[in-house]
Amino acid sequence: MAWLRLVLLTLLLATQASANPLPGSTDPAFDAALTQLLHSDDPAALATLHDLAAAGNVAALVTLPTATGWLPPAPTYADRQALRQLGGAWVTDLARTAAKPADLWREGAISPDSRDQLDRALWLYELGETAKADALLAVWQTIMPAASPLPEGFPDLAAAPVLKAMVMIDHLTRGNRKSLSVLQYWLDLDRIEGWMVLAELTDHYTVTGGQPMIASLKVGANIKTRLPDGRRAKRLLWDEEPPPPLPAETTALILRDLMPLPQFDPVRQYCAATCASTAPTCAAAFVSLLGAPRRYVASATPLQGAVDPARFFASPRGEQVLMAAALRNRLGLNTSADVPAALTAHPAYQAAAAQDACFAAGALRAVQPFPAAP
Repeated sequence: MAWLRLVLLTLLLATQASANPLPGSTDPAFDAALTQLLHSDDPAALATLHDLAAAGNVAALVTLPTATGWLPPAPTYADRQALRQLGGAWVTDLARTAAKPADLWREGAISPDSRDQLDRALWLYELGETAKADALLAVWQTIMPAASPLPEGFPDLAAAPVLKAMVMIDHLTRGNRKSLSVLQYWLDLDRIEGWMVLAELTDHYTVTGGQPMIASLKVGANIKTRLPDGRRAKRLLWDEEPPPPLPAETTALILRDLMPLPQFDPVRQYCAATCASTAPTCAAAFVSLLGAPRRYVASATPLQGAVDPARFFASPRGEQVLMAAALRNRLGLNTSADVPAALTAHPAYQAAAAQDACFAAGALRAVQPFPAAP
């Protein structure tokens, strides 16, 4: 098994490498296979990725588990196992050895230790893998120990505002008044996460004696507009309400406060590439219909060191990953025998189509079967 020893040596040497770019990402053979997979369900291209990974291409190795999930399962158990292994070793284990981002992400696996879960998320933020970091941080937030301090750099962490708001609410409702300084910092900077927290505390939480915990906070005259904004953002991002199409005030809030953030990179990249002449209205139509990118998009998106995110979300595969499941779930299309017909008949889709015909065409493509290999 000399070839496997050579592969493992290559992977070990790559362990220290930055994820931007990963070794092998500029290999023409990798590029050709990737292009096929971004445009069609091509088992031959997936097999090529497997062969490239076996030959020591790190970008192919870390992309292979994600790409395998794009295609329908291989027909037999033996075929499926063959795609998941190299020389008797699991591809996912080899990928963790090959690249630090893959080791941190671990296909979204939950760490048995909450501190490790948090550390993985924080490191992925440092590497720019925001969507994957958010997915890990969301799990940590649900298992966060009562005595756990706020992570270092938390006020300016590139995490989704709703996640930061939920962590802060947990701390404040457990009596951690030191966290009020972070809330004050957000309010001073007019950040939406601060207004979400303030809305939750105002509406639902008081301390012993009935005195509001927020009595010591300094808020300006803009509280009259921004506190309702906090309620709107919390209702959409926390409670996933109201149903689409979103009210104009909520859409405007998301476009102003959230669209510039890393969490909306996929939307901006998609609209810039697919609907270049109407990118702003494409983004507005996306928000009106879907609100925000879903967290499960992270698990179907390759590591950015292997595949440029802008390239991915400009592709048919990126379009499907960004919108297919979200449209089915958000619009309740899963019970329909004819999903495309149900989509085009939905009033929220029709409203989005009136906003931007290019976006509507993309949404319709996203819910149709992905093209088979030519």
